[in-house]
Amino acid sequence: MVYHFIAVYSNYAVGRRYGWHYASKERLEKGKIQLLMKKVEQSGGEIQLGIHKLSTNSLKWESVIEKDSFFEDIIVTENMKTFIQQITSDRKLSAYDVAKFILSVIPVSHLKLQKLLYYCYAEYMVKTGNKLFTDNIVAFKYGPVVEDVFYKYKHNGSSAIDYTEDGEFYIHGAIQAATPSFIRMISAEDGIEAARCVADVLKKYIEYSAEELVNRTHLPGGPWDLVYKPGRNCEITDEIIKNFHHIVE
Repeated sequence: MVYHFIAVYSNYAVGRRYGWHYASKERLEKGKIQLLMKKVEQSGGEIQLGIHKLSTNSLKWESVIEKDSFFEDIIVTENMKTFIQQITSDRKLSAYDVAKFILSVIPVSHLKLQKLLYYCYAEYMVKTGNKLFTDNIVAFKYGPVVEDVFYKYKHNGSSAIDYTEDGEFYIHGAIQAATPSFIRMISAEDGIEAARCVADVLKKYIEYSAEELVNRTHLPGGPWDLVYKPGRNCEITDEIIKNFHHIVE
């Protein structure tokens, strides 16, 4: 006999349900469940969880679905930290969210990551008229930069960033588990469109070297060229980005 505990969070804004799955061949540890509740409470906000307990003959999540189809559409993880981060995250993406998504697809250097972030932002702005993420883009010596991401990864230098996801999500019927960064992307406001846009940019620019991307962002009359002042970290505004990329794209 295997005992299962499932905490379910329904995100009505995006029409999805997320779950934390805890299974044990022994009796479920009350302390582990209480820890989840405490961490959710400490995260702030009014988060309502549906609590479910049942038993099957297997530790696998599929055995839960086989017993009760109610759980079939839940995007589930066994990692408590990953679950809490997902259900407490804002619907607006940050540049760091997008950076992690890119790094989960392919390892790139810090410099190349910054340029890919810029092109993702610019293409999304042109396609939708909206911000892909909430952070400002500023002009550094080697091109457009998001400062928060810059300081998170600057210690990597020119080496490819070694990025590993915390946990993973299981989606019933999917060929493989989904990364937390992917789930974060598609759960955000207009997340499906955002994920498609990032994927398109990666296809377009992934073969470019960091130096080639720097050269592209340094085109005379381009957004970086219009605002760059050494040491000033001047903002490259949405208006400047939109006006330039509407023409070149």
